[in-house]
Amino acid sequence: MAKFKSAGSKKTEKVKSARAAIPCLVLVALGVALMCLLFYFSLQSNTP
Repeated sequence: MAKFKSAGSKKTEKVKSARAAIPCLVLVALGVALMCLLFYFSLQSNTP
């Protein structure tokens, strides 16, 4: 049996991965910023 792929299947996969990467990067950036703020405030509270 012949194997075939639908036309444009590679393009849609790249577009989906690019669209999915944006919210993921935003969540990672927010997580890093939150950890930095927590660390900063914990240092400020312990300093006399």
